[in-house]
Amino acid sequence: MGVILFFDDWPLCYAENVRRVMGKPKWVPEATLEDVLTEGTWNFPFVWFDKKDRLWKAIYCAAVPDGERRPEGWFPRKQGLMYAESNDGIAWQRPDVSSRRDPSGVYVAPNQVFGTPDHIDGAPVFLDEHDPDPKRRFKYLFCAHGKKVQGLATSPDGIFWTIDTSVTMGDYTLDSPITGYYNHVRDSYCISRRLHCGDRRVALFETKDWKNFSMPEIVMHPDAEDPPLMQFYGMPVYRYENMYLGLLWRLHCHPTEELVHKGNVGGPLDCALAYSFDGWHFFRATHAPLIPVNERGEHGGGCIYTGAMTVGEDNIIRFYSGGSKAEHFQDQTLSDAALMLHTMRLDGFFRLESYVTKAKIMTRSVVFTGERLMLNVRAPHGRVRVEICENDGTPVSGYTFDECIPFTGDELFWQVKWRSKTTAALVSGRRYHIAVELMSAELYAIRGDIDMVYGSGHEHVPLRYRI
Repeated sequence: MGVILFFDDWPLCYAENVRRVMGKPKWVPEATLEDVLTEGTWNFPFVWFDKKDRLWKAIYCAAVPDGERRPEGWFPRKQGLMYAESNDGIAWQRPDVSSRRDPSGVYVAPNQVFGTPDHIDGAPVFLDEHDPDPKRRFKYLFCAHGKKVQGLATSPDGIFWTIDTSVTMGDYTLDSPITGYYNHVRDSYCISRRLHCGDRRVALFETKDWKNFSMPEIVMHPDAEDPPLMQFYGMPVYRYENMYLGLLWRLHCHPTEELVHKGNVGGPLDCALAYSFDGWHFFRATHAPLIPVNERGEHGGGCIYTGAMTVGEDNIIRFYSGGSKAEHFQDQTLSDAALMLHTMRLDGFFRLESYVTKAKIMTRSVVFTGERLMLNVRAPHGRVRVEICENDGTPVSGYTFDECIPFTGDELFWQVKWRSKTTAALVSGRRYHIAVELMSAELYAIRGDIDMVYGSGHEHVPLRYRI
């Protein structure tokens, strides 16, 4: 099924009286999970829904005490992975999993699932649906902090972890966050992290076999539209429909801090949104945050490290973050980072809405491959109608706005209908436009048996290959 989203104007050939609006994920305070072993930078969570167990599960980082308390009041700490689960993704428990984890690990808590005697940095963990080996479904990329040693740990269930000693990722000095994803366009694993320790820009490198790795390439760099001296702390990447979305962590640095590696005097960190059609070249539709920091004093009032994005069976997009009350490294005596949840409507990243009462948009040319045509649309007090047009913009008889059965309400998958026609009657292989009339309405997505036509020729390509 093809899906048309509205991150930019690329899918359109016509727009009248319409504006693009960015979505606003809603914080769910009751879903907050506190843990005394976390602090303001090392929570980096990953959350998924386990269909077999019918549970929401989380793996998040803890700052495990290591050594005597420093004169300034805080303990030296190293990274460990912790486990939690929930029936609804809101009310969390930290079960004792000590009987199910690798007995050779170094643990300080019953719900800890990974730990070593070394100082390591990494995370968020990622779920690999591509790997045929069920013992390697979960992957955790890490490095020895400040050293040129990188590694990969794998797990069948997120609890029992083993280190793959054959994996080294090049002669670099890295630090967290380090995360990965499978790229279906490039048929490779892409790894997102910084180019060097302290070089706060987002770089990608890739591998097909976890033995040979490409040279890293910078894909996200602060530009002149960003706030002064901003740095990018990391970017976990998730596939969404025919796109890849980057959860871009933006560190707002103190402009007068006379260091290249800024943040030692604090600074809030929020989550912005980047997007890509091939999982490698990323863009930003806006420089505003997708998930801003909360009010001061609340969890997430200092930093929001959004590490997980998932769509549940209820078709709600969930963003799970590590949220600290203090700003970046402002106060390490606080055990203040917590697992946090924000939710958003399906396809709610960007919507097109009528600017004043009535608007109209028309897509680029498409080819219908079946009869399904659905809209994610909201018009509680308005109206939505759809029209099919020839390639020159002329309405097709039987598929005009006046012949469309209008919609009022709120639906994720409104099935478009005309009084006497279905899209199955359209000529196979012929190019058409989809026009949508919005009367006090919002359009989030168009779904259906459609392929987009590229260029001025007659070639068409499935939307999943929109590159």
